[in-house]
Amino acid sequence: MISKKVALSMVFILGFQLVFIGSYVSFAEDNVSNEQEIQELKENNEILRAKETAHDDSEIQDISDSYAVQLKKWKQEFPDYEPQKTPKNKSLLQSKLAVSSKISSTHDNEVYKLQPKYLTNNFSFSMMASTITNGNTVTTMGNFRKPSDLSGMSWESIDHYSHPNLKYPTDSDFSDVTLSYTYNLYGNVPDMNSTLAPALTIETNAGEIYYARLWNYVTNRPQDDWEQENNIIFPAGRSAGVATGTQGNIKIDFNNLYAGWQPYQKEYKVITNKDGKKEYLEEWVKNPDWRKIPVNDIKKIMWAYVPTQYDGTAANEYLNDSEKFMVKMTNWNVSGNDYLGAEPKTRPAQALRITDDYDDIYNLTPERVVSDYQKLGFNGYVTMYVGASHYYDKKYSNGAMEVITDYPFNSGFEQWYDNYIKRLSEHDFKLINSISMESVDAPADWWQRTWDNTPATSGWVPVPHLLSFTNPDVQRFYKKYVLELARMSVKNGMEPMIQEGEPWWWFMEGLKDKPPTFYDKATKDLYQKETGKRMYEFKSSLESIKGHEDMLYWLRNKNGEFTLMLRDAVKKVYPDAKFTVLFFTPSVVDRDRVPQMMSIVNFPYKQWKYPNLDFFMLEDYDYLIYDQKDKHIKSLTYVQSHLKYPVELIHYFAGFVNDVEHLGVWDNINQAINDGFNQGFGEVYVWAYAQVKRDGWTLPDLIKVNKPTGLYEKPFNLTLSTTADKIVYTSDGSKPTLTHGTVYTQPIHISGSTNINAAVIKNGQITQIYNFTYDIGIKKYEYDAFNRIISERIAKDDKLYIIDYIFDALGNMIKQDRMIIDNK
Repeated sequence: MISKKVALSMVFILGFQLVFIGSYVSFAEDNVSNEQEIQELKENNEILRAKETAHDDSEIQDISDSYAVQLKKWKQEFPDYEPQKTPKNKSLLQSKLAVSSKISSTHDNEVYKLQPKYLTNNFSFSMMASTITNGNTVTTMGNFRKPSDLSGMSWESIDHYSHPNLKYPTDSDFSDVTLSYTYNLYGNVPDMNSTLAPALTIETNAGEIYYARLWNYVTNRPQDDWEQENNIIFPAGRSAGVATGTQGNIKIDFNNLYAGWQPYQKEYKVITNKDGKKEYLEEWVKNPDWRKIPVNDIKKIMWAYVPTQYDGTAANEYLNDSEKFMVKMTNWNVSGNDYLGAEPKTRPAQALRITDDYDDIYNLTPERVVSDYQKLGFNGYVTMYVGASHYYDKKYSNGAMEVITDYPFNSGFEQWYDNYIKRLSEHDFKLINSISMESVDAPADWWQRTWDNTPATSGWVPVPHLLSFTNPDVQRFYKKYVLELARMSVKNGMEPMIQEGEPWWWFMEGLKDKPPTFYDKATKDLYQKETGKRMYEFKSSLESIKGHEDMLYWLRNKNGEFTLMLRDAVKKVYPDAKFTVLFFTPSVVDRDRVPQMMSIVNFPYKQWKYPNLDFFMLEDYDYLIYDQKDKHIKSLTYVQSHLKYPVELIHYFAGFVNDVEHLGVWDNINQAINDGFNQGFGEVYVWAYAQVKRDGWTLPDLIKVNKPTGLYEKPFNLTLSTTADKIVYTSDGSKPTLTHGTVYTQPIHISGSTNINAAVIKNGQITQIYNFTYDIGIKKYEYDAFNRIISERIAKDDKLYIIDYIFDALGNMIKQDRMIIDNK
C-alpha cells in the first residue's frame, strides 16, 4: 500500500505581491537611471515574490563543511578587507554597458563543456533552489532557511544524470577553455566582493579541491588595493571599471585560474632603529596560498551560493523566515577547447507517453529534461507528479519546519516549473499536473490520524504525512495549489489539466492491527456535526464493519467530495480545464491485501463515475512488480466495469522499477504497455523518467492484436502485427526462441483456452516476448483464501458480464455487484 511517489491559484495574494515586489524595486531604483532598466528589474523581482527524492545530504554536507572552512580561513587571513565602493557618479546601468548584451553562439547542434542546459543544482534539504536556462542566460533562484544552507550550481565532467543514449562525452581537460558572463545578484545572497561571496570550487579526479575567489575575475571591477600598490592588473589586460558586488562582468580563462583570496597580502614588520626606537612597517608580499589550479583533470566545477548569515557550523539553527535569493548570469559564453560532440540523434516519435516526478529531477534544468523527453521519442501527454517535499515554501516554526500556507509554491520551484511548462508548450507537449495528498512538512493538524492519534505516514524518507480530506485549511491550500498550477499552464499556452493522485484514507499497514487513519480532529468534529454521532473507533482495519457501514460511506463521500471541490474550483476560473483522478487498484480493491473498510472509503464511485471527471487514470504497478498477471489483467477492465468510462477516456500507467536490483520487472512493464495499447486505452504511459534514464530503458517493438487477452463467447481468428522484422510464436505455453516456434504468417484460430507466447524479432535478435491468453465459451471463477467464489465472468453477445460477491468478516455474503462491459 506504499505509494511510489515520495522519495521523499488564479488565486493571488495580491497585497503580498505588491509589497514584496515594491520592496525589491525600491532598492533597485536607487541605482537605475532609465525606464527600460527599471522595467527589467521589476520583471526580475516579480519572479522573486512569495510565491526533498533524493538529496544526497551526505555529499552536500561534505561540500558545505569544506566551503565553510575555506571561508573562515580567508576571513582570518584578511580581517581588514572592505569591499570597494562604487563611485557615486557611476550607476549600475553604466557598468552594464561594459559587455555586449548579446553574444552569438557557435555551438549549433553541438554538446560542449559548461553548456548551460547540463548544469545541475544540489543543495541541503532544509533549503530550496533551482537553475533554469533561457538562451545564454542562467538563473538560479531559491530560498534559504538555515544559516548553514548551501546551493551548488555545478558542471560535472562525467554525465551522471542522462539516459545512456544521451550522455555527453567525458572530457576533464579544461585547458584553453574560457567562460564569460555578466552576474546580477538579488535578495539574501552575499555581494560578490564580500567575505562570503560566491566562490568557484574546482574538484579534480584525484580528489583535490581548490577555491577560486570569483571577485578576482570580475573584469570591470575597480582596481583593488593590492593591484594599486604592486602596479599590476589582474587578470592581465582588463580595464578597471565600476562593477559592484551585485553586478559585473566575469571572465574565467582556465589557463590562468588561481586558488586563494588574492595574489598579495600585507605583512607587518617591526624595525628597531639605531636610536632604539621601533618603527612599524607595512609591505605587500606574495600570498603563499595563491597558486595556479591544475585544470587538465577536472571532475566538478561548482558555484556555491549561501545566505548572508552563512555559518557552516550552525546546522541546528534556523533563519527567521524563508529568505529568497536570485543569481542571474547573462551573456554566458564558452569558447576555446570546449567541444564534446554532436547532439544525440532523436528517436522516432512514439505513441507511449512519459510520466515524471519533480522530487526526482529538481536538480536538472527544465531545458535538459524536456529535450531528453523529445530525444527519447516521447511526445503528446506528460504527467508530472509535483511531489510531496520540494514545491511548497516552508520555515521553522514550533520546533519543526512547516509549510507556509499563504501561497502554495517556493520561488525555486515556481521558477523551475514555469520554465518547464513553457518548454513543454514550445514542443507541443500536453501537461497533466499531478498533485498528492502526501506532504513532508504539512502542519500537524492537517495529518490523518489513527484512533490513538498516531499520524498517518508512508514508509519513505523523508517521512511524508497523509492529509485529511475534511480539514478546512487543507481544502483552502489545495484550492490555491490547483489554481496556481492551472494559471501557470494557461500563462504558457497550455490547456490546464489537473490529476488528483491516489487519493485515499490511509491505514498503517506496518503496525499491529493495521489501524485506519481517519480520526483527525477535523474529521471527527465534522462527522459529529453532520450526523449528530461520535465516530466509532476502529482500532484495527481488520475488524468487522457490521453496524458501522454508514460511517464508512460518509468517509467515502468526503474523499469523493474533495475531488469534486478541486474540480469545481479549477473549472470555475478555467471552464475548459480538465480534471482527473489517478486510481491505484492494488491499494484499493485488492481483496487479498486491502481490508474491506479501506476499499469502501477509498472508492467514491458516485463522485468519480463517468462523466464526472474528464478522463480517468489507472495504474497497477504492484501487480507487475510481484508478477501477478491475473490481477493485472483484471485491473485493466475495472474502470470500464465499475465507473463506466469509455475505454478511450482511460489513461493507463505502466511501471515502475524501484531499484536496479529488480531490472527484470521491465519485462512485465513492457507486457503491461503492450496490454494497455491492445486494450484500446486513450493513452498509455511509462512510469517514470527517473527510472527510464537510470536503467537505460527504451520502448521495444510492440505486438498489436485484434482481440486483447480475455474471455470470449465464440472462436475467432487472432491477428498479430509489429513494426519489427517478424514474429515467432508458440501456443503450448513454451517460450519461443530463434529456433523454436512458428513464424507468424497468417491469423491464428482460437477455439478454446489458449496461451500464446509471441517473440518480436529484430535484426536477428529477440527483443521482447509478449503473452496473450484466451478462454472461449466458459465461465471463469475467482476464489478467495476460504475457497469462496468472489468473482464470476462470462462472455455473451459481445459483452463481458461480471459478478463480484462481497462477504463480511463473518463470511456472510452481503452484496453482489453486477457489471457489463463491451467485449467485441
